Parts: sequence; structure tokens; C-alpha cells
Amino acid sequence: MSNRLLFPFLASLLIISSCAIQVAPTGGAKDVKPPVVKKSSPENFSTQFTGHDISITFDEYITLKELSTQFVVSPPLRHQPDTKVKKKTLSIHLEDTLLKNTTYTMNFGNAITDIREGNAVEGFQYVFSTGDVIDSLKIPGKVENAFDKKTEKGIYIMLYHGTDDSLPLKTLPDYFAKTAEDGSFEVKNVAPGSYKIFALKDNNSNYLFDNSDEPIAFRSEPVEAGKSAGSLSLFKEIRSQQMLKASSDEPGKITVAYAMPLDHSKIVFLSDTAAIQLYATVYSEKRDTITFWYKNIQSDSLNFILERDLVRDTVNIRLKRVEPRFRSRYDGALLTQYKSKTENDLNLQKPLQLFFNHPIDSFDLSKISVKEDSILVKNVKSFFTDSLNRNLTIDFPRKEKTMYTVDIPAKTFRDILELRNDTLELLFHTKSVSDYGTMEIKLQLSSSGNNFIVQLIDDKENVYRQSIVQSDTTINYNYLEPKIYRLKLIEDENNNTIWDPGNYLHHKQPEQVFYYQESLTVRANWDVDVSWGVESSQ
Repeated sequence: MSNRLLFPFLASLLIISSCAIQVAPTGGAKDVKPPVVKKSSPENFSTQFTGHDISITFDEYITLKELSTQFVVSPPLRHQPDTKVKKKTLSIHLEDTLLKNTTYTMNFGNAITDIREGNAVEGFQYVFSTGDVIDSLKIPGKVENAFDKKTEKGIYIMLYHGTDDSLPLKTLPDYFAKTAEDGSFEVKNVAPGSYKIFALKDNNSNYLFDNSDEPIAFRSEPVEAGKSAGSLSLFKEIRSQQMLKASSDEPGKITVAYAMPLDHSKIVFLSDTAAIQLYATVYSEKRDTITFWYKNIQSDSLNFILERDLVRDTVNIRLKRVEPRFRSRYDGALLTQYKSKTENDLNLQKPLQLFFNHPIDSFDLSKISVKEDSILVKNVKSFFTDSLNRNLTIDFPRKEKTMYTVDIPAKTFRDILELRNDTLELLFHTKSVSDYGTMEIKLQLSSSGNNFIVQLIDDKENVYRQSIVQSDTTINYNYLEPKIYRLKLIEDENNNTIWDPGNYLHHKQPEQVFYYQESLTVRANWDVDVSWGVESSQ
């Protein structure tokens, strides 16, 4: 190639190379290793600790994340240690005067991470002793919610020397830990001896059971260091009796709610009940709520005294009022749980139930008619099942895979507020028997004498069927909707047909709850057979 041709060629190469995209060199594989401790002062697991300052140096730059929830010191200190990070070093300053001959454990959880990738030093602990030895015994266990066996992270586990019942109410624990996600715990570096053990959902983070809204669990007997505490059942105590609510929810209705059942109570009215035209005073099934129904919605107030044991509550309620001149514009309505011309499922096994929002004062049940497709159904039986005439049963022969129309003419019902129903055309459709499943439960109980409550539930604790049994038995549930169910059993120690929580100062554990180990899938036209043996531990 001649020099005359070579020069343009080289110039072109230079231009092309100068325009090429510049790519930075890659940095290699992503860092996935957590920081490593290089040195500590004093050394981890030191004895004869007398100072107030600790420094821990890692092999890379670090930061602290969620320290307030991750960092736990056992035994707990009155003042939270002051923690600071400078580059690779964590500094800890202690304000407290430390106890003599005591092993302290600082649990950092996953709070220490590297500054670039967030790799955590999982479960890091710094341990020291103010005495000659490091205590090394452990107490493991698990905490479950007493009602549904669910677990929760961050429940406080507290150990105490001594046997005084007031310890968790007034005294900081001698040892302390928190539960993991699965409810498990391990209290480490415990000195030999026996301890009272508690679990506490400490809402105000003061290590004390000083709030009735804080769920608690306790072991009835002390636990020996080095042994398992077993399973602790967490429950919220029933609050001491107090009025929770007293209000006029709507014209014609007053609700007064209490924290506990009103087993021995008396109402002394201070208002003229004839003036408000008091219709009924009704206690709820658990007797913790009183509902007053009245007719005069122009009244201003209701005043009464509720006497319970040695306590007298004076209640003054401002009533929701409809002025006479606005009565024609009052938008109240007499309603049921079903909307007109909206199709609903109708169970083949159970009659139709209508629930009115107000007590019914007058009615004509003969006006109600039922059509099967378009043919009038004979032998329709309609009747109220409660003294307030709010729960109406409409019973008639039902066939599979059939459409039924329930016609209720306008003004068939008039409630205590003189409201009348609009015309109702209620549509219902039955399924085929083959659309349902069945379940047979062969139940074997290790103890008898108490009631046992058997419940067929879903994963949200909604109850679909319930049976009360006293001994080994076979239970059959028919016409079950296809879905996934669970089986639950409650050992009803006081035979009141409900689950009861415990009470710490009364040394009462919550009533035991058992679950069948597997979920049960009910399919259409399918039979599910269950054999369940239940071993009570109490």
C-alpha cells in the first residue's frame, strides 16, 4: 500500500476508535457476606466486667437498622444503652449500675448490617459477666395464642426469681428474650435455679404487666433452668367491669355496652318512660349489652341508674331526635337483610330466615306468598321466633335446583316507629343435593365430665357448624358448601358453651383449644370421614 493511501486509512481508524462507547469494568460478584467481628473491647464473653463502655469493630462499614425493635438486653436495664456507629465500629455506652455476679446478654437480632448491600449479622449477641463465670443454661419454649394457636414475633419472655404473684406487675424480670416468627424462644445465659416464666405482649414496652389490654401467658409451675418451658398460651384477660358505650344509635334505639356480663343488675329509670314510650329493654345473649327500644322519636333524653353489685352507674343519653315538622322527611326504613329482586342462595335443609332492623309492632303474615318458578306454593308457614318480632321464619317445601320467589306486599309490616315495608320481591335459588358435601366425625376424648364445643370453621375462625358433646361420639354434618374447613374443639371447663380466657392473679389458665391437624376439603357430592382423638393436657 502506498503512503498516499495509508495515511487516510490510519486516520479513519483513529476516528472510529475515538467514537467507540466507553464501558466501565464490572465489579465482580455481588457481596452477600455479612460483616465479621474483628475485635471487641472488652472481649465477647468477658468476666469481671466493671466498665460502662463497649466497642465492637467489624471488617467493613456497618449501620444499624430497626434497632428499637431488634436490640434486647437481658436482664433488662432501666436505661436503654446509647449506641453509635462510626465507620466499622459499634460503640455502646451503659448508663446503669450493673448487678453483681450477673451475666448480661445483648441481643442485636438482625440490626447490624453492612452499609452497602444490607447483609445482616443474624442473631448477633454480645455477652459479659460482672462475676467470675458466664452463665450458660438455656430455657427454650414456644408461645401460641390461646384461642386460635397462632404465633407472633416479638412477644416478650420474662423470667423471675421468687414466687410472689406481683412480680410481673411491679418488678423488672431477671431474664428476658423475644419470640421468633414461629413463636419459639430461647432465654440464654441463665443461672441455675427455678424461675417463674411469663410471656407478655408488652404494648408500652416497660417490661410490666400493668395494662389489662396486654395479652399474657404464664406457666402455673416454675421452670428449671436448662429445661424446656413447653408451650405457653397467650390470652387477654377479661377487663374489669366498666361501661364501654352508651349512645343513641338511631331514633328509637339506645345501646349500652359493658366490658363483662351484667349477671346481677337492676335498672332504675329517672326519665318518664311513658313519655318516651319505652317499648322493650333487651339484654344480649352474653348479657354484656342492653338495648332499649322506644317509640317516641321526638323525645330528648333517657336517664337511668344501673345498679350492679355495689356500684351505681348514672347514665344520661341524648337521644337522636326527629322533629315533628320533619317527620315526613325522616329517611328511616323498615328493612330485612335481603334486597328486593336480588337472587340469593336458599339452603335445602333450613327454612328461610328474615331479620328486620326494628321490632315489628303489627303485621299480617297471611299476605306473604311463595312461588315455585311461577306456581303458587301451598303449605307456607310464617312465624316470628322472638319476643320483639324481629326474626321471621318462612318455611315451605323446597326442591333441588329450583327458583323461589317470596312476595311481601307493601305495608305488610309496621315497626314500632310506624315505618312500613316497601313491596318486596325476594328471589332464592336452591342447589342440587349433589352440589353439597357431607362430613362424619368420629370423636374420641381422653377425658369427660365437661362440655366440649366442636366447631367446623374456616381459616378466619368463622363458625359454620357447632356441636356440644360430653364424651366419645359421632357427629354428622350434611349439606356442607364445598370449601376448605378446619375442625376445632374447646374444652368448656365451666360449661357455659363459649371459650373463656384465663386470669393470672386467679391462677386460671385459658380453656384449652385443639385443632385437627389437617385442613378438610369438602367437595360437591363427596363424603369426608374424620377420626379424631383428642388428648387433654390438663
